[in-house]
Amino acid sequence: MLQYDADKLLVSIHIPKCGGTSFTTCLKSFFSDRLFLHYPDDPEGPPRKTTARHQACVHGHFYHHQWAIGALDYYPDATQFITMLRDPMEMVLSGYYFRRRLGDLGHVGIHQYLEQTLQNPKIFNYLGLPFDLWGSSEEHIQQWLERRFLWIGLTERFAESLQLLALKLGQPTPNIPFENTSPREGELADLAQYRQQFRLRFHREFALYDYASRRLEWELEQS
Repeated sequence: MLQYDADKLLVSIHIPKCGGTSFTTCLKSFFSDRLFLHYPDDPEGPPRKTTARHQACVHGHFYHHQWAIGALDYYPDATQFITMLRDPMEMVLSGYYFRRRLGDLGHVGIHQYLEQTLQNPKIFNYLGLPFDLWGSSEEHIQQWLERRFLWIGLTERFAESLQLLALKLGQPTPNIPFENTSPREGELADLAQYRQQFRLRFHREFALYDYASRRLEWELEQS
């Protein structure tokens, strides 16, 4: 597996609804003022590009907005990446409850939301990845992950994932915050009926998650 090189920029891909807010806090503990955030929040222009490299990390949403802000658009020579993944259906559910908390879903219920999601060709949260999850072969994607991804964490195993990253970075494990969580009161037990549909519809997304699960288990055994 890839070894961390502190003289090279570390690029952290924040995939929405994968515990990214909590993970950002952890990265601040690791990198302090050497953490540079990359979010398309400014209507006046795209995020600024950092020139820092030594013991530096850039973290944020790299999906294309109204500007080309992909990781390789900004940092074409980047060779070490990290990211946090989540079970794809859980990611969608998290997105639903987050949007419901904000009040922008109107009267759309969870079943209707899942049915609508199943009409999409892909789960768009993954657009920030520095490779084409849907157009590349699985072999190419796995090679990309093994050659350039220093670490892939899982939201479901947040504490263990974070301990592994700290070990790779040669840092103490920070306290683990849980931020930007949305309550799921009233969630129905029969949502399990959608899981097989999601696996069939979004098989590439689940293949990525399954690979990350196997890899994390192996790395934890080796650590």
